[in-house]
Amino acid sequence: MTRSAPTGTRAADSRWPLVGRGALVDRLRRWLAGDGARVAVLYGPSGVGKSRLAAEVAAALVATGWASFPVTASTIMATVPLGALTPLFASGRDALDAVATDAGALFRRATEAVRDASAGRPALLVVDDLSLLDPLSTTLIAQLVASGSVRLLATVRDGEPLPDPIMTLWSADAALRVDVPPLTVPDYEALLADVLGGAVAHRTAVELHQSTAGNPLFLRELAIGALEAERLVERAGVWQLIGEPVGTPALRDLILSRLRHLDDAERDVVERLALCGELPVDQLRAEGARAAVIRLESAGIVALGDGPRGLAARLVHPQYAGAVVGSLSRLRVSDVLLEQAGILEADRSSASDDLRVVMWRLEAGRATDPELLASAARLARQAGDHATVDRLAAAAIRVAGDRPDLLLLQGEALLRMGRAADALAVLSRSRPEDAPPELRTAIAATTAMAHASIHDGLEAGLGVVAAAEQSLDSPDVGLVLTRSLIELYQNRAIEADALLARLDVELGDSPAERALIASARAQPHAALGRTDEALRDARLALDFARATNGAAIPGLTVANTLATLATVQLHVGDLDGALQSATSALLESLVADDEIVARSIEFLLARIEWERGNLDAAERWNLDTMSGALSLGPISLHVPAACGLAITLATRGDAAAARDALATVPDPADHVPGAVIARAWLSALSGDAAAARTALLGGAERFGRPGHRYLEAVMLFHLTRLGFAADAAPLLAALARETGSALFDRQARHAAAEATGDRAGLVAVAEEWAASGARLFAAEAFASAARAARRAEEHRAAVSLQASADEHARACGGASTPLLQFTEELSPLTRREREIGALAAQGLSSKEIADRLFLSARTVDNHLQSLYGKLGIRGRHELKAASLR
Repeated sequence: MTRSAPTGTRAADSRWPLVGRGALVDRLRRWLAGDGARVAVLYGPSGVGKSRLAAEVAAALVATGWASFPVTASTIMATVPLGALTPLFASGRDALDAVATDAGALFRRATEAVRDASAGRPALLVVDDLSLLDPLSTTLIAQLVASGSVRLLATVRDGEPLPDPIMTLWSADAALRVDVPPLTVPDYEALLADVLGGAVAHRTAVELHQSTAGNPLFLRELAIGALEAERLVERAGVWQLIGEPVGTPALRDLILSRLRHLDDAERDVVERLALCGELPVDQLRAEGARAAVIRLESAGIVALGDGPRGLAARLVHPQYAGAVVGSLSRLRVSDVLLEQAGILEADRSSASDDLRVVMWRLEAGRATDPELLASAARLARQAGDHATVDRLAAAAIRVAGDRPDLLLLQGEALLRMGRAADALAVLSRSRPEDAPPELRTAIAATTAMAHASIHDGLEAGLGVVAAAEQSLDSPDVGLVLTRSLIELYQNRAIEADALLARLDVELGDSPAERALIASARAQPHAALGRTDEALRDARLALDFARATNGAAIPGLTVANTLATLATVQLHVGDLDGALQSATSALLESLVADDEIVARSIEFLLARIEWERGNLDAAERWNLDTMSGALSLGPISLHVPAACGLAITLATRGDAAAARDALATVPDPADHVPGAVIARAWLSALSGDAAAARTALLGGAERFGRPGHRYLEAVMLFHLTRLGFAADAAPLLAALARETGSALFDRQARHAAAEATGDRAGLVAVAEEWAASGARLFAAEAFASAARAARRAEEHRAAVSLQASADEHARACGGASTPLLQFTEELSPLTRREREIGALAAQGLSSKEIADRLFLSARTVDNHLQSLYGKLGIRGRHELKAASLR
């Protein structure tokens, strides 16, 4: 692997690189340099990067011959007339004072100063915080702009008025307003990777973006704080955020400085919103609160919007809450929370209100009733808020002791947060004799899944289920679902489906029961090659989850059902659909803070992108999965992701890097499909084709025997791509006939065409791969078709097909597979040959072509002779019919 070693040392630098602003810099530079332009004003909240953007625009103009004059306004200098402009006047403050009372003399003196300093160059005045200038400075600047002596680039904070003298200059063709947008998640990924010196996990970029609302200044302080607190850490070459980000004292002071001028009523509102989050306006009942909210909204500190109870208020930025809460005394925190809890309790109308009341009282140190805490934990569980479940359940356990129901709540929450070992420790404290049968089976199911989430824990998980089943007179739905899922994890598709088929008969016909069984059966159906049934079940489960907002059945969330659909779509070859579903699922899982689902989707995205031939993205998602598994869990996904990374690197032909990735996988790992494939590719790359063939045939038999037809086909298709199409073709054809899978049929036809050198068959399947989004497989099929054409001495067709192969291969991030290794005789046309050939096909003579391209006629003739040989044609008269791609 060629990634730079992460250091994180640049995070403490005073100046971070500018990211995500290139288009804005270009737009503003062109505007200010254009005819008629006078003023450009950058609007945005503090910290969004207005000043940095203005400085970059000024630097860009200076590089083209402009003179730039920076001016920084401030509340201190605003009390001194012309104070901020003093640096513009070389003669100093005394000369300014002498003309300050004479408007005409002041203007002439300022014009002369600008003219002398600019020395004939166009002049740009850059004013930071324009609204803070004193009135005399603002008037003088407006006069300079109106006279054409300077052009103005200024920054203004959101909510601040534009000074009247500048407003008089405003017109559509002379003035430009630009609202500086927050940075995006991709901007964060690029910026943090640059600063930290290594890749940053997507989920980390998302969490920091949510915490800072795209504000680069806040991001910088949070990143530095997280590094200092060792919450931003590097794992497997990727930076991960562990726990909540911690801001620096500088960030806290910056936020508090903006709030220091609030009056008592405004501060009371801000403190309540900081402690409680969004609140209905009618629940802010202190004297003067309503008027205070109006003023705070105008100042850009509070935002208003529609809530469940009508108009609601919230702080505009997530970081305001932490800074404000950190400045409050413990007694003030308790008083506010208890007061708001009392108001909400009197007005409550939903279960979520009950949860908020309990949480506020817990924060205030007054929630001691274990039943209320447990009830609130169940509400939080229904909402998918696992961190809150953990906290509430832990608080209840401290009061009531190790009650099985409380241990189950906390164990489930810890498991969903990826902390499988902690979940097992909590669940192990449960005493079966203290729990009724339903609770015992639920604890057993959760314990089994916790075992399945650690390395090599699948058999232990099945053992827990088996022991629990022995005490039952009839099957338990939860245990059956758990057993079937673990059987599927072990690639025993027939057994997993058989368990669910029996359960399907026993369940009722309610929408919830139908959705539950459909969600469970979708992936076994897909593994068995039953594509129609798999898609039907996956979509039924997703529709139910969306209709119920994922709250009707634990685990049947929108994120889970989207992930199931994406997996099924991958199994049926719908790569575009799979990518869309998986991307949506990841967003859902990050909102819910579900590390098991998030990690599974990261790995799923790696598989999807590899199938699409997007090797850069596949590498990135495999690394994200490995890093997340090591730092956040579940650790069980580290091995398959490491194998996926090895396969991706081997696809590039980088055997050394692939071997390093695979070295992190414990031996023996032949039960892991990715390990079998990765080792086969490494054998092939090292010249031991026989070992690769043996490994993949063995893998096909191993995974096919328990019914995992999809993995069986995967092994056989890799066999095809490593040069053993004759072995794979009949076996893939048999799978296609058995299952009716369109994907297996395409793989079978590809293998058969490779084995026989059927050019038409290869072209047909290449076009199908391309249409499905599998560009790597399309490139390989086109390359094989080109070889077949060359063997038939059809040179024009060979060059054209190779061009198609090149086109698809270029999109695959450096793919270098056996089927893409062209023979020397299949030389593509050079750019110059295509250029000359196109002109010759239009009827131009060699001399005419030479004159147009500034070449000699002999050089043109030499290129044409080379082109004729590659295309297998005899002269110019055949050029129009030849492909020149």
